[in-house]
Amino acid sequence: MKTAYVEFRPASLVATRLLGRVFPSIYFSRVGLLHVADAPPPPLPAPNWVRLRNRACGICGSELHLVFGRGDLGIAPAALPGNLRQYLGHELVGEVVEVGSAVRALRPGDRVVQQKGRSCLSYGVADPCPSCREGNYSRCQREPELGPSQLGGGWSEQCVVPEGQLFPIPPDLSDHEAVLLEPAACGVRAALRCRPRPGERVLIFGAGTMGFFTLQAARAAQPSCYTVVIVQFPFQEDMARRLGADEVWRTTDDIYERTARLTGARLHRGPLGNRMLLGGFDVVYDCVGKSSTLGRALRLTRAGGTVVLVGVELHPLTVDLTPVWHQEVNLAGTVAHGQEDFEGQSISTYDLTLRWWREGKLTFDGFVTHRFPLDRLREALMAAADKKGSHSVKVVLEIG
Repeated sequence: MKTAYVEFRPASLVATRLLGRVFPSIYFSRVGLLHVADAPPPPLPAPNWVRLRNRACGICGSELHLVFGRGDLGIAPAALPGNLRQYLGHELVGEVVEVGSAVRALRPGDRVVQQKGRSCLSYGVADPCPSCREGNYSRCQREPELGPSQLGGGWSEQCVVPEGQLFPIPPDLSDHEAVLLEPAACGVRAALRCRPRPGERVLIFGAGTMGFFTLQAARAAQPSCYTVVIVQFPFQEDMARRLGADEVWRTTDDIYERTARLTGARLHRGPLGNRMLLGGFDVVYDCVGKSSTLGRALRLTRAGGTVVLVGVELHPLTVDLTPVWHQEVNLAGTVAHGQEDFEGQSISTYDLTLRWWREGKLTFDGFVTHRFPLDRLREALMAAADKKGSHSVKVVLEIG
């Protein structure tokens, strides 16, 4: 079977960083981090595992960071075992073709998406860690002890996965919609990490898949909040308005001036172009996660407000954190999905995402802009990376 993975070797990481911008072909050479191999289908390693024939898989921004060497071996997660080789493709839609003898809920022919990743719950650990007991599998404290989360990933013709890692696709969800369930759930989780209160002003940095789902989820969680989205390209502006943004600003705008006018904040100017607001947005979701966006997010948030870090960067950031103590701005992080407490109910993020989709509060329409077969993986990756040229939102590999 054909399968894709990244392997972090210091020499390859240095080579891709130094030469990749000048010679992009290095990303797809033997020197690069990405490997596409033909390998025999792996056997089921345990009785509670299943084999999937992959049907489709999205390309996530975090995977682009891995492929293009935008990582650093000094960040905290890189110290965990099993993270130096990773099979790619977690936004997968697969069909069960083989089940182990201990599999209980799934049968051949079932359609599934990936949910729980490597966690006590996906492996059926008898005494799960405290986070998994709460249903928050993305915070699993035993992850490094559990072995591989899968053999092969969504960017493969097949993969084998523990049964507990999978979520059955309901009949009313097509494959092209189901491929968006995982990133949509990430947006729901982000919005509920700091749910806006009635009438609060919300700013969203980033107009990719994660920014657009976070926008929809914030409005679903609090319909009376006032939402502003910062976009980079005109096609993103059109989509943000269609998805319900009250205002759309461009990265070329004077964001400090516009924030002051909208929120009534007072803008102060210091030496060397330094600027600071007293007042600002109640909640800011940074769906980019770069030093520049996080630094501005903290300065655009009112005293006592909250910045939720949604976007993923795989290297240390250099950020002015003084607003965290000077203005008591709260800085929160979010990853993936888990169990939510919403309006007095404990519900999985996936189930809440499906509920909001059925109620029309979330739409998947217009997200999938590009589709490629697996043997055109390189083209797919370049389309996903070059948003300015391709106008991509979500790029999907169609596999079987």
